[in-house]
Amino acid sequence: MAKPARREDVNGWMYVKETKLVMANQVNQDVQEKHAQTIADYVGDMVALESHIEEALDRQLTETQDDPEARTAVQRFHDMVKQHRDTLKGLQEHVGTTAGNPIIAAGSTLLGKAAGVVDLVRTEGISKSLRDDYAAFSLAAISYAMLHTTALSLGHPQVADLAERHLTDYAGAIERINKLMPGVVARELAKDGHQTDPSAVATTRKVVATAWKTAES
Repeated sequence: MAKPARREDVNGWMYVKETKLVMANQVNQDVQEKHAQTIADYVGDMVALESHIEEALDRQLTETQDDPEARTAVQRFHDMVKQHRDTLKGLQEHVGTTAGNPIIAAGSTLLGKAAGVVDLVRTEGISKSLRDDYAAFSLAAISYAMLHTTALSLGHPQVADLAERHLTDYAGAIERINKLMPGVVARELAKDGHQTDPSAVATTRKVVATAWKTAES
């Protein structure tokens, strides 16, 4: 006949069980807090990046006055980026924000270095501005791809959905510059006194489109 469990044995067993439960809950809470911090950092980075891009587009609204087609495109880009920034700021109310994040400073430095590199390529005027936009939009696009992966991995589908929408916007903006750039370059050459081949714009657009399609296949 088995002996009945002593009170002190039962109490000890209950204590161990409760301790393990408390420790498990603490570990889960720590994991969730780490996830939330990572998402907040990423969202904060994207707010900074969108704000940086918007500042550049603000200046371009004046610089593109002489080219109606480019001016219309830049206005659309500006409106898109502003909407992105405002949406991200609204998201920060839910995921939190981290002031002074070193990644933000690194992102601004990266944009500055990228601008310095592309300045080595000889272009001028509106085409230079659109080229810089192309570089900035590409950086934003891959950053949103990273945010999308992070959000899905850490269980934040709302953030992932937003990242996908913004990534899609930037893909469209990059494609718009692909189509716009040849015409802008041709008009600048003509303005500078060059006699240009009228077929060059259409030919370049076709070459660019083919290059992207080939890369996708």
